[in-house]
Amino acid sequence: MFEPPLVSQLLGTGTVILGFIGAGLLARQMDKQEEEKIRQNEEERREEQEFASMIIQGYNHAYERGREAQRQEIRKNIRREFKGFTFDNEPPQGLRPEPLALPEPKMHILK
Repeated sequence: MFEPPLVSQLLGTGTVILGFIGAGLLARQMDKQEEEKIRQNEEERREEQEFASMIIQGYNHAYERGREAQRQEIRKNIRREFKGFTFDNEPPQGLRPEPLALPEPKMHILK
């Protein structure tokens, strides 16, 4: 059986070691790129959430301002004198004279 010379053995061993080192460096670089991509996606998602929350806060603020304007209008209308129809100055027309003007109960239901 033939054994290769010592130099060839050392070169082969060195080549294998360099191959493993290269594969390790390549794997490390790919992991870093993947982590960078994940971090970038998380940052974009966080920015989108912040933007969405700002829009929601703005909408809530505008809604609250509208509600406050409605409340002010209602307060203003409550304070002014009402000159329209009330039971005190005009009797109701078209109501039955019985209490609460409720219809009579149907007898077949009560039986």
